[in-house]
Amino acid sequence: MFHFYLTHDQFITVDLDLSFLKRNNKSFLLAQIDRADNAIDGFLIIIGELMNEMLYGIDRFEDELKKMTWHFHKKNETSILDKIYKRRHELLVWKSLLIPVKELKIGIEEAFLEDVNKGEIFKRTCKRIERAIELINEYEHEIDSIINLEEVISSHRGNEIMKTLTVITTIFTPLMALGALWGMNFKFMPELEWKYGYLLSLFVIVVSTIGFYGYLKMKGWTGDLLKSSKKGSFFK
Repeated sequence: MFHFYLTHDQFITVDLDLSFLKRNNKSFLLAQIDRADNAIDGFLIIIGELMNEMLYGIDRFEDELKKMTWHFHKKNETSILDKIYKRRHELLVWKSLLIPVKELKIGIEEAFLEDVNKGEIFKRTCKRIERAIELINEYEHEIDSIINLEEVISSHRGNEIMKTLTVITTIFTPLMALGALWGMNFKFMPELEWKYGYLLSLFVIVVSTIGFYGYLKMKGWTGDLLKSSKKGSFFK
């Protein structure tokens, strides 16, 4: 951050530190400013180099976003949501950095009008600003799409878990009912005297459980419950 005073012929800065321009030689930059036709172009040269630095940082952000996108596809896990929102926060920081630059562009147009609109340096700087803003907007849409996809996947998996628990509970309902019935301690229970009562009870339990599962399967209520996971799938 630095303070400045700018007119057509004067460009005065306070606390200007050019060390933040990692991609440009300080001496070369100062030489470019000295060769500028007016103070406005000199100021725009600095803003243009600032945008170069920001575009370089945005390119690095793009690389991290692509890695995260493919990691999200190959191995979707709980921690990926934290990574998604970290990228979302970084994007918010980039947008906040671009707001004052965009304001500078509009302010220069408002203050100098035709003096700058036709200049090559002004046009080049504006293109860099527009490119950065366009990239940030596109990445924002991409991250929002990833977040929406993650929410759909999480909702689907939650529904599958609930369905699994419901099916398991339903399948073992006959077992629990018969176990509760034969676990009673009434004095007169004829099944206690049967010679093959134990084997018969096991048979009834097994047949009723398998029969109930077959009924659920026939109705299609088990869905993909017993199918194996598919590698690379978002939902399995």
